[in-house]
Amino acid sequence: MAQSFWRHDRTGRVSFELFVRTLPPHRGYLVTGGLEQALAYLIGLRFTDGDLAYLRQQSLYQKGFIDHLAGLRFSGDVDAIPEGTVVGANIPLLRVTAPRIEATLVESALLALINHQTLIASKTARIVDAAAGRPVWDFSLRRLHGPDAAVPVARAAYIAGAAGTSTVIAGRLLGIPTTGTMAHHYVLAFGPDGEQDAFEQFLLDYPGRATLLVDTYDVDRGVTRAIAASRATGVPLAAVRLDSGDLIACARSARAALDAAGMTETRILASNDLDEYRIAAAVVAGAPVDAFGVGTMLGTSADAPVLPGVYKLVAQEIDGRVVPVMKFSPEKETDPGTHQVFRTEAGDVLGLVGERVEGRPLLVAVVRGGNVCAELPSLDGIREHCRAERDALPQEVRRIDDPRPWPVRRSRGLAALRGGLRHPAAVATGGTTP
Repeated sequence: MAQSFWRHDRTGRVSFELFVRTLPPHRGYLVTGGLEQALAYLIGLRFTDGDLAYLRQQSLYQKGFIDHLAGLRFSGDVDAIPEGTVVGANIPLLRVTAPRIEATLVESALLALINHQTLIASKTARIVDAAAGRPVWDFSLRRLHGPDAAVPVARAAYIAGAAGTSTVIAGRLLGIPTTGTMAHHYVLAFGPDGEQDAFEQFLLDYPGRATLLVDTYDVDRGVTRAIAASRATGVPLAAVRLDSGDLIACARSARAALDAAGMTETRILASNDLDEYRIAAAVVAGAPVDAFGVGTMLGTSADAPVLPGVYKLVAQEIDGRVVPVMKFSPEKETDPGTHQVFRTEAGDVLGLVGERVEGRPLLVAVVRGGNVCAELPSLDGIREHCRAERDALPQEVRRIDDPRPWPVRRSRGLAALRGGLRHPAAVATGGTTP
């Protein structure tokens, strides 16, 4: 497409907007994520000598077009909703206004970056809410769709309220708090009669930090041996982890044994394919769990593993005029023109840029002329913004079961523009549209 645009001089400025068509099942809202990485991609956009050599080998691209790509840099503008903001469906999370070829080439990468982190942040927000104030840790690395997903998942989860991650590289690169326990094979390495020996060695190696995994053979026996290991070494038992069985029953029996031993400060961490529903059930039942390690269900958003995000042309320059564009495909119609989103207490209003609509505008300028023009917040700043955004939501939107979707409606100006493009004759003659 880009070469065809270049060949026929269709290279003027255009506007594309990235939005999510519908909320995934059982979601009342989304948490936006991935903007910082999307901007880094745009600012760093370029074709290397190796890229250009590969394209020359395809016998598809003309030399002039490849020469054009050699000098291509992103020179456009970006307006976006800040990361960590809660949003509904069918509103622009960002808008790219740039020469057509530039705007065309960046589509897939922007969608991958924004879709992924928004998906994970939105899932994590539900898990954090279900935990009702108990820390949630990202334990997802080994179940992700490749190790390259680990840092973005840890980042998105932290934005949405996770306490931190077991992915150490995310701690190094982003400053996210890290944690870790032990695996069953650590205990198995000491043989079937060596469980207490394993615990004693780990306590001595990491005094004050060790979390002992107590369910390799039997939870009750494991807790008893963890208590004995602490007494034998003189090292306080910081925490035990439950990773199988009936979480509620196991947590209660573990708490009773620890308290009876005088270890009332020892915490209980639960893992084992947890999601918001299992966590909520444990919380409602009063299970004495102090923190949750959540892996598969968080890192893959297992119940809703894809986000229907799209990147669509909404306006283009023709003969010096900005002309709104609308797609009419059944069930895939788009809103024409460039848009602003206005936040009110009752929901969001999708209006046109320049239209006067009541509410707080959400889209802000972040790139102008290919350069970042806004100071991007710190990761902790994004996290705090997300917390405040979620706290402001009505409970019926935020609840885990059968949430009410955050309302989004079109402004009068946008509704009129849609009607005019769909029924131009009626507008031209002053008639009404359906």
